[in-house]
Amino acid sequence: MKKLLFLAAGMLSALNLYSAQMINGIAAIVENEPITLYEVYSLKEQLRASEQDALNLLIRDRLEDAQIKNLNISVTPFELNDRIESIAKQNGMTNSQFRSSIQAQGMDFLEFKNNIEKKMLQEKLYKSILAEAGKNVNEQKAKMYFDANPDKFKVFSTARVVVYRAKDPELLEAQKTSPKLLDGVQTQEVSLDYQSIDPRLAAIISSTNNGDYTQPLQGPDSFDMFLVKEKIGSYTPSFADVKDNVINELYQGEQEKLMADYFDKLRAKAKIQILR
Repeated sequence: MKKLLFLAAGMLSALNLYSAQMINGIAAIVENEPITLYEVYSLKEQLRASEQDALNLLIRDRLEDAQIKNLNISVTPFELNDRIESIAKQNGMTNSQFRSSIQAQGMDFLEFKNNIEKKMLQEKLYKSILAEAGKNVNEQKAKMYFDANPDKFKVFSTARVVVYRAKDPELLEAQKTSPKLLDGVQTQEVSLDYQSIDPRLAAIISSTNNGDYTQPLQGPDSFDMFLVKEKIGSYTPSFADVKDNVINELYQGEQEKLMADYFDKLRAKAKIQILR
């Protein structure tokens, strides 16, 4: 019995030591800012990614923070409060009601506010990086791209989808992994005809694989998310019908290239120590 108790105590001590190492251990240092092993592990579990992918995302996060400081990018209290008020209105609440709602979900409102500020700082950084994006995109280049890649722009005739509707887009994100319908989410199965729906929605449904969800999309007074069950029939429309989609794809491609090049160069000259 004593041996069993001794063994259990030893295992508990080892687990406590491992937990302490996970929380306090440093995986990397980026521009004098540490990335803990715990952060890497948490992000890995959250995204179901590899440790290396999680570490790379955290390095990118630290590089963004450092560049925001270097460029003196800031968010004023007025801008932050205005953004939070806008989010509250989107959810049909006053500021005080929204704050109570956040706290009722077990979230610290100050932490929520800090997250919104961080997102706004990132938006300003991205806007400065992408200031030159799209200058090389025009209708002529879009037509050439369309002619060279007609299969990329095939569209469905009809699509069977399940529409999920909620006031809060985060509730819809949570619905993706929930085995049951969450409170506050309404659902309806419908059939969509490509020619009859909003062209922007048609483009999103076309680019979403069967069995996958779209991102939550903002409507007049709620957010909608679509589970694409089946797309029936396909054809390639004329360039005139999808011109805006082609131009948008070229523009997004240019944005992605600019962002990747920017942070690759930033990472190459940054002070980064990989410790584990």
